[in-house]
Amino acid sequence: MSRIRKFNLGIRPMCLAAVSMVLPLTALSGEIGDIQWHGYLTSALMITSDGEYSGDVTDAGGTKDTRMGLNISTQVDESLSFVAQIKGKDTEKFVMELDWAFASYDFDESTTLRFGKIKYPVGMYNEYIDIGYTYPWIRPPEGFYNQDASGPNLTRVSYQGFDAGFTTFRDNIEFGLNLFGGVVDVPDGHMNQLVGAKLSINMEDEIRFELSGASGVMDIDNSFGRKTMMDGERHTAYTAGVVADFANFIVSSEFGSATMGQKHGGERPMDMNSGYIMGGYRLDGYMPHITWEKWNVNGGWGQKIIGVGVLKELTTNSVLKLEVRRVTPETTQKPTGGVGLFEDVPSEKNVTLVGVAIEMVF
Repeated sequence: MSRIRKFNLGIRPMCLAAVSMVLPLTALSGEIGDIQWHGYLTSALMITSDGEYSGDVTDAGGTKDTRMGLNISTQVDESLSFVAQIKGKDTEKFVMELDWAFASYDFDESTTLRFGKIKYPVGMYNEYIDIGYTYPWIRPPEGFYNQDASGPNLTRVSYQGFDAGFTTFRDNIEFGLNLFGGVVDVPDGHMNQLVGAKLSINMEDEIRFELSGASGVMDIDNSFGRKTMMDGERHTAYTAGVVADFANFIVSSEFGSATMGQKHGGERPMDMNSGYIMGGYRLDGYMPHITWEKWNVNGGWGQKIIGVGVLKELTTNSVLKLEVRRVTPETTQKPTGGVGLFEDVPSEKNVTLVGVAIEMVF
């Protein structure tokens, strides 16, 4: 079975590289001192029937999802390794930036310490979310994974700090615990004093569970109009997820809630909850799938999405994706303007998004 026909959803993030600019890039065998590099490319276009969606997509189209990345890894010695990633994306300038760069020290076979700028570990897909080849959607469910300042605020790109990972096996089941902490960059500031934990269970990559909780204190500027509501306030998020991935069927579902911002009238209008469920079926190099998702905020804004799509395996390293989504935003506007994840207020109650993408790894 090819890598596309059964997504390797248990993989670790493909390790990445800005240092690739200064270190000799030679794809070697992975022994101590050798350097290995990999890359990925997504070329995507999405069009909406009305309104400006998620900062880019309009009836003229949007290419916000187009991106490429190079990642590098090296085994420094028997216990110490290093990984990093450089990524380019933008709608006007293809700006290259360092996503993460961190070292891992293995105390033994079951205990690892990571330190540096580390990929945020919350979410079933977040640690390799840029590598679209590894999941069926063009965009993973946005009520859970969207990174906009006014979005769900459950997942992040990376954080600067540490991660202590512990694993143990019982029969064919892997149990994992991650404890992490540091500082997170957000679109309009930082989240300081981050502390979090993630519990995971992996049953031979066929069934995976995750439970997580994380908390930190927001340090917000006023570029998105959230300073009064969020600055100095504690942000706490909890998530739970499961992926069941068998020979032909895949089912994925995640739910999360976040408590954040100041209280008004005894409640926090910024508090939110969200969730999704996706089902897909593999057949002769194709994978049709359907996803339902919902994002609700106490203040009254949010949205629902029902989406259908199909993935077509082009080669062993590339796929073609087609998607249609119906987005129904709540009518209450966000404090920053617009409804749901729209930058404005669409004239249509139900807005249609159509997308196409080619994605590859190399």
